Amino acid sequence: MASWLLRAQWTGRNDASIAARVSATLTAVAVAFPEASSWTQDDRFGVDALTVETTGPIEKLVAGATRVNGVTRLHLQSSGDLPWLFDLSAGADGPATDQLTLHWSDESALADSERFAQVLRAVVSIWEPEWASIADTDLAAEAGIFRRGIPMIGWLTYVRGMVTGADGVDIDILPFERGTLLQAPVSPAELSPVHICAAAALVGIMPEIS
Repeated sequence: MASWLLRAQWTGRNDASIAARVSATLTAVAVAFPEASSWTQDDRFGVDALTVETTGPIEKLVAGATRVNGVTRLHLQSSGDLPWLFDLSAGADGPATDQLTLHWSDESALADSERFAQVLRAVVSIWEPEWASIADTDLAAEAGIFRRGIPMIGWLTYVRGMVTGADGVDIDILPFERGTLLQAPVSPAELSPVHICAAAALVGIMPEIS
């Protein structure tokens, strides 16, 4: 399960609402996973720890985040023995890509997959990404679609714009937030490269043959 993550990407934008979006995202995670309601700056990046409850001083935290060429880089981890990690690179003005990644440590958590789907839907509403997914990077690589510049297709994937189904392609499709949710008809534990390729084909992504 170590290769599973929730990731969202969007075209870089000069975003004055980063703090509000971060706060809303942490709240959404805490609603779905109450054990992830207290966060600190991630000490992997050599910064001082600062406890941040979901109602805490998010604006101060974001303002103090490292900025390179106008980009906010924020790295948080939740408290507890099995923490969540929150990594954000956002605020670029131009062709660069902004990215949010959420990673969790509890290998059994995906058994309750609807809670993860709840977080993904919240992330889409909050950040308005071009795409977002709950995906296994190892499976995506095995399917031949884990590469820069394209959406990472997973168990549940959001893409901006309307997507229609196709005969013989067993992927659930649901319009959502000016885009489409594509969900594999199996649990995350049963997801295979076949499901990933099927969803990818619906959005025009073909596997890369090595």
